[in-house]
Amino acid sequence: MGARDMVGHALILAGLRSLDQRRSDCVETFAEERDTCRERGKVREERGVVERGAKFTEPAASGAERGFVVGIDIGGTKTALLATDVVSGENLAQSRIPTPAGEGPEALIDRLMEAIDTIAAEAGRDVADLAALGIAVPGQVDAETGRVIQAGNLTGWTDRSPRDLVRERRDLPVWVDQDANAAVLGERWRGGAKAMHNVVFLALGTGIGAGLIVNGRLHRGYHHAAGEVGNFLMGREFLGQERDGHGNLELLIGGPAIRAAAKVATGELLSAAGALAQAEDDPRLAVLAERVADYLAIVVLNITALLDPEAIFWGGGTASAGDAFLDRVRECVARESPVVPSLLRSELGEDAQLHGAV
Repeated sequence: MGARDMVGHALILAGLRSLDQRRSDCVETFAEERDTCRERGKVREERGVVERGAKFTEPAASGAERGFVVGIDIGGTKTALLATDVVSGENLAQSRIPTPAGEGPEALIDRLMEAIDTIAAEAGRDVADLAALGIAVPGQVDAETGRVIQAGNLTGWTDRSPRDLVRERRDLPVWVDQDANAAVLGERWRGGAKAMHNVVFLALGTGIGAGLIVNGRLHRGYHHAAGEVGNFLMGREFLGQERDGHGNLELLIGGPAIRAAAKVATGELLSAAGALAQAEDDPRLAVLAERVADYLAIVVLNITALLDPEAIFWGGGTASAGDAFLDRVRECVARESPVVPSLLRSELGEDAQLHGAV
């Protein structure tokens, strides 16, 4: 499949570029850089190598004009799929299936193969025209090898490769990355971060993570751990505490922590976003909302001091708490720093990582 067909597809094209960064400097992930690439030459993927050539020609792959890619976002309870045309970038079909999180990698990949056949039919495409897969997973990922380093809340995924598991079943190019990285790619491609070169996507859910674009490029870090802000240590008093593999910030204001605190305060079972939104009218939740806003403001201040992004986008389930809660964070940040990035809710919502996976 030629990269001409893949232009516009965030994780898949980013995966192409990571295969050989030095030889593929004309391959760019983002919109205006795609246009430059079209003018300067072509990029094609062949046997796992990115090559630069002369002017664009018609795709060599059979049926390329009918080709499509599928982005997959694997979550702890549900897995989402999005089929996208490789030439136009048009979304063809979208679906969700339950994640068999406790059954291990083999069971999930088997379900995905069935779901891919189904979404191809829904898109009106032959599954034989499937050109590539992009997979976003929770946890820490080596995007070059497709190996999951730390698996979040997915049982049995540590040190396993979704790429290899798919290739045992289908002969397809597969790119795998951490879900927050996919989210920032999605926001940069199809959301509110278009044309931004320094941007952060802060994913607030069961865990807390961030996707980073620095000087126009996705930044993963030496240990593939850039953006693991859930591990931020939020005070000297937390040094040396046992956290059972969880980050300090995640234990303080991750979704489960907010839900537990809301249950203590109200006796009700509330979602994290619901509790923070309800705090505007419920004094029982005011202290909780203030504490969460303060911690998030500290996160923003620390990210800003280190990276100086143009904007920080809020995504994930907790981010749907509403503008009133986000205003609390904005006000706190503005009081503490002369440099304030735009703090914005994701235009793609909980689908940011799904769009970034295609």
